[in-house]
Amino acid sequence: KLPPHLRVTFAVEGPDGAVVSRGKNLGELQQKLAAPARQAVADTVGADVERTGLRNWPADLEEIPRVVEQRGAAGNPVRGYPALVDSVAAVDIRVFATEAEQAAAMPAGSARLLRLAGPSTTKTLEKSLDPRTRLVLANNPDGSLPALLDDCTDAAVQALVTAPAWTRADFAAAQQRLAARLAPTVTEVVRRTEKVLTAWHDVQLALPEVPSAAQADAIADIRGQLARLLPVGFVAATGPNRLTDLTRYLLAIGRRLERLPQAPAADRERMARVAAVQRAYDELRSALSPARASAADVRDIAWMIEELRVSLWAQQLGTRGSVSEQRILRAIDAIAT
Repeated sequence: KLPPHLRVTFAVEGPDGAVVSRGKNLGELQQKLAAPARQAVADTVGADVERTGLRNWPADLEEIPRVVEQRGAAGNPVRGYPALVDSVAAVDIRVFATEAEQAAAMPAGSARLLRLAGPSTTKTLEKSLDPRTRLVLANNPDGSLPALLDDCTDAAVQALVTAPAWTRADFAAAQQRLAARLAPTVTEVVRRTEKVLTAWHDVQLALPEVPSAAQADAIADIRGQLARLLPVGFVAATGPNRLTDLTRYLLAIGRRLERLPQAPAADRERMARVAAVQRAYDELRSALSPARASAADVRDIAWMIEELRVSLWAQQLGTRGSVSEQRILRAIDAIAT
């Protein structure tokens, strides 16, 4: 790494040329200024568009404009980018300062509004579970069985509605699609999630509560990996198409734990290789704006790192495509440049 005095310093100026903020980390600078920038744009162009507390498509709006524009106080054009924003209990329409922020918010906001506008499937689904499945699903990172089933339903909606609804007609068409296909899709997501949680339970049982000194770093690494793979909301965060991969990653952790006592030195060497690419990935994300850091191509690199772990600790389970440290670093460089 370059010493601080050799790194570029970024400065952001206001309309009058005065420096508003400065720093050496562009991502942190963008994050720091994102909220005031959004508010300034919303104050100028958002009055006719912004809404709060929506639980269905707004009655007075046929479509959400992709861009709104007005003249600012200084006579300069001010553009804003409206999007539906998920606030969990409801949905808001907010005007963002950039298209990237709009693109990051809109899919989740649209999916949440569809969930809120439709009937709840959680209680019906819970009643349909057999005792064994209920037992497996009850202990989960989301905290409760109803929370997990909501998570599974969110994932099913994402799978069925692959593009956000920008118009009332789009929203109505998505509602019809969900009415016809949501129940069987949620059932399939729950089936895949049961396999994930079965593997997760096995890993939890295999993890030593107080590891030996020789295994402490490896166990800490595994716990960190589990926290990344299975946060609250892990089903929707993973997506239905990757739940099978998630099961495989957990099985690979199990294989690693089986071999750890006999080969701690080999485990340390593999862990160091993964740590090197993980650091490069973390540095990439910290240098990007929050919206860009959450983009699909950036998230794909995290999955590549998980595939690398499988190739190092449980190659017999197979990987999704070819993977290596070099491929991962090239993918990071392609985004960074």
